[in-house]
Amino acid sequence: MKKWIGATTLSLLCLALPVKAEQYRFTYSKLYYQLKVNQKEGHEDVRMALFFNDSQTGKACQIKKAWMEKEEHYEEFKIPTNQELPLPIDDNLKSANPLVYIQTEEGKQCDISMEVLANNPLIDTVSVNELTLLTTQMDAMLSDIGGMFSKYFMPDVEGVRFVFSDAVTSGIKASNGVIIPIENGKATIDLREFNKGDSFELPATPLKVTPWLVK
Repeated sequence: MKKWIGATTLSLLCLALPVKAEQYRFTYSKLYYQLKVNQKEGHEDVRMALFFNDSQTGKACQIKKAWMEKEEHYEEFKIPTNQELPLPIDDNLKSANPLVYIQTEEGKQCDISMEVLANNPLIDTVSVNELTLLTTQMDAMLSDIGGMFSKYFMPDVEGVRFVFSDAVTSGIKASNGVIIPIENGKATIDLREFNKGDSFELPATPLKVTPWLVK
């Protein structure tokens, strides 16, 4: 069964539309303007990314195949380990407006989700200074998405959330002796609780590094 995804509304952090099909189809232009924020200056180390997440667990659905087509033109996407849909941002594609197809795991309901995350993988040890730079850029991107008045209503990005594979269960070791637990594949670091000279030893390379906002 196929489900047509029409016009969408983007929240400050993510977009979630419940769908009940295993193959999804939408027009390229529906996501173009939200993803175009990646081309703005001021947040070169972070990006807006497109995922399909399990509606029950919130974890990324496995994308079996994804492609876009327009008449005789066809291009298949190579899906990375974190299951992001690597949709290119291109003015010519916006004009051509091809159809984009995504096939996910059979029998699983997935929600389309747009998330802000770090561009480059974090490996082994990461410092508070490195994470602070990321959160500053994440703040800037969320402000760009929300518009000029968003800073008055949106909470600050005060830390990061690491998303690991289910096989990773040991915690993140901080240099000050604190162990940050990984629960359900996720671990949150509130940077306000650490000093500038602190660092963190990661048990594995995270699939995602996303902003953590104070509620």
